[in-house]
Amino acid sequence: MATASEMPDPVEMLRKTTLRVKEVVAKVEQSQAQDPTPCSEWDVRGLLNHLIGGLEFTAGCIAGNPPNIRPSEADSSYLDEPDVAVLVGAYHSLLDRVLQSGSEPGALDGIVSTPNFGEMPVSQIFVGTTMDQFIHGWDLAKATGQDTTLDADLVEFVYGMLTSAGFADMGRQAGFIGPEITVPDNSTPQDKLIAYMGRQP
Repeated sequence: MATASEMPDPVEMLRKTTLRVKEVVAKVEQSQAQDPTPCSEWDVRGLLNHLIGGLEFTAGCIAGNPPNIRPSEADSSYLDEPDVAVLVGAYHSLLDRVLQSGSEPGALDGIVSTPNFGEMPVSQIFVGTTMDQFIHGWDLAKATGQDTTLDADLVEFVYGMLTSAGFADMGRQAGFIGPEITVPDNSTPQDKLIAYMGRQP
């Protein structure tokens, strides 16, 4: 696991991660709203809501007022919104807000009391959001027939964080990450990451 001195800047890491996720989100079509995704419990609209909800949760944590949103679910304030274009707009607007507010001096230094996870450092929430957006960006690309290639440097970092910190194992115990899928030893780092997260590469 990366030490504090080796840890990338959380805001820049999220910015780099979502450069690709933004493109994927922008290309989702209304006709795909109810299509299945690698997350068996969510269709495409549900997955968009999860991505939005994660940003809403992060924005609230930065502001010191976390919303009662469960980031592990398809939970957002847009949950009843049927129009994909509205969801796409909301995603981009929230992402800009999170990146801007996260860049303010001292924005990630605090500790907040969250409704579902207890007290957490805002910086840790930011890193968790980055990993979540990274994996679910792949899910959305897969579900909508888009390019699923992930940034190689981010693959290495996210895989290292997940395996070293045990985040995926905690998710499996909680029931929102599926069992690891076995892939050949000579698989690409991306395929190993995707399989580790319970998805078929």
